[in-house]
Amino acid sequence: MTAAFSGTIPPRNHTEEIMTRLSAFGMTLLLIAVPAAAQEIHIDYDRWARFTTFKTFAWYSTDETSLLGVSDMMHEYIKNAIIAQLSSGRLQQVEEDPDLYVTYHANAREAMRLDTTYWGYGFPSSWYWDPYWGGMGMTTTTAHTYTEGILIVDIWNAREETLVWRGSAIAAVSPDPAKNRKKVDKAIKKLAKKWENMKPGF
Repeated sequence: MTAAFSGTIPPRNHTEEIMTRLSAFGMTLLLIAVPAAAQEIHIDYDRWARFTTFKTFAWYSTDETSLLGVSDMMHEYIKNAIIAQLSSGRLQQVEEDPDLYVTYHANAREAMRLDTTYWGYGFPSSWYWDPYWGGMGMTTTTAHTYTEGILIVDIWNAREETLVWRGSAIAAVSPDPAKNRKKVDKAIKKLAKKWENMKPGF
């Protein structure tokens, strides 16, 4: 986390372009880990925000940076999961005059994973002396590319129009929608827990 945090949310239909919409290259499927790419969770927040004074929230649609129109079923799944997790804690969803607005953004990018295998003996790609085996050893490193999904949840002060909390989850994309939904559930539960653990500002 950084030492300081600030941000504002622009008016509706002019959302900040912090993320691009997912393209058709397998990016409508979001957030499922593969063995060598564990899910990452990160948060940043306004150190001066009085989190325990926030009691209500409303959903704020950010169509340009969500999955709406790209994968409508996943969009609704993510939206409903976020609302359900926040409502199960100290926040209550309302239609008018909320303390907070909540939304999400989604994106994807190509990433690379390096797998290194030790062979003990063999012809070298990379040689070194192995004292355990008492002889020469060898490692082989193979590069694999995969699509990495990013989910960002933003929460901001509705009255001051300032961003007070941002959580992000990063993991690899899977072609299996059921696995994607499980990973989304896991990520949102972790993010909601971090929100519940926030302390009041000064």
